[in-house]
Amino acid sequence: MTINKSQGQSIKFGGVDLRTPVFSHGQLYVALSNCMSFDRITVLLPEEETNSTTNIVYPEVLL
Repeated sequence: MTINKSQGQSIKFGGVDLRTPVFSHGQLYVALSNCMSFDRITVLLPEEETNSTTNIVYPEVLL
């Protein structure tokens, strides 16, 4: 399920694939907040990243 389709739903277990960065930090929040408990979320990160992901910001959109 995509992040946009999961908005507004509650799930028991969830997984987020961050090998490709999300569009914005808001999408990551939506993806992580849909799960009922933090210990039921699995996050897949790129091999070179150990505990973080890139925050993608497009400044031209903010103008």
